[in-house]
Amino acid sequence: LLRDVDRHGAIAFRKFYARRFARIVPPLLLMLAAYLLFTWLLRPPFLPALGRTAIALTYISNYWYVFDPKTIEDIGHTWTLSTEEQFYLLWPLTFALLVKRFGVTWRLVGAICAIAAAIWAWRVSLLLDGADWRRLYTAFDTRADALMAGCAMAVVLRLVPPGAYPALDRLWPKLAWPLLIYWVAITFLFWPAYGPNLNYYYFGSMVCGVLPGMLALTMLARSHGTICHRIFERQEAVFLGRIFYGVYLWHLPILNFLNDYGLSWQLRLLIGLPLSIVAATLSYALLERHFLRRRAVAQPAVAQPAVSGPDLGFTSRPRTGRDVPLPLPVRRLSTSRS
Repeated sequence: LLRDVDRHGAIAFRKFYARRFARIVPPLLLMLAAYLLFTWLLRPPFLPALGRTAIALTYISNYWYVFDPKTIEDIGHTWTLSTEEQFYLLWPLTFALLVKRFGVTWRLVGAICAIAAAIWAWRVSLLLDGADWRRLYTAFDTRADALMAGCAMAVVLRLVPPGAYPALDRLWPKLAWPLLIYWVAITFLFWPAYGPNLNYYYFGSMVCGVLPGMLALTMLARSHGTICHRIFERQEAVFLGRIFYGVYLWHLPILNFLNDYGLSWQLRLLIGLPLSIVAATLSYALLERHFLRRRAVAQPAVAQPAVSGPDLGFTSRPRTGRDVPLPLPVRRLSTSRS
């Protein structure tokens, strides 16, 4: 959205939604088609599965999960995708109105943070009224403060170009090890097996998740050569990053299918996660890559933005159609065949 403002002085809504469609919808349709096929052949009844698919395709899984979680349990993980899509529907217009009012300035950052604070206050009020944890955890109107924090971060990176504050630039690499240790600890030591407690909804999600995440992303964008860069720039990590949306889509239907055979959770993970990676790799190689190529071709390089502005700090370049790569294992397979 910020690039649209730079290039055109306004947001190109049609192109924005075309890009989102090309990235999100084709692999979702493939997963849902496979889910329906397997249900029809191996896991009847079929009609409830058809209803779950309709819920997922209309992007209301997050609110459906609040009131009737059993109905969509096979593909209940699509609640996160519903939250994302609701954000994509509402945020571009909201952002356009805010930019028209404030410009890309610190007042815009303040307005976005005010929206985040209002969402946090709404969540706390629901919590004090005794709302169920699903209402607090999965609904868009109680999760969007984190999304707003990310939007505010993007504008801050635009307003504070690299080199503007040398002392700050020297600080970012020093945060790599503390942030890495923090994420390992919070993931494996301090996150309770039964899920978050009430403090998570008061302040924990922001203090323990969103703010460290913003620091980590800024550190990765504004420095280089740290332990975190060495981890995330490995070919295996890049490969998993490319297919991770597919892994997200496929893992729960596969694990639930294995659960029907009475397998222990350890065996389900041992078998299901590799199967999810295989399915995601095939989805990327045979479907997603082609839509990504078409999406990239639709975004020609612009030599000079219409409205000049400091760089976000991310090294990026427009991809042409032939630049969209296969994941590493698929490239090796293609090389061996040739």
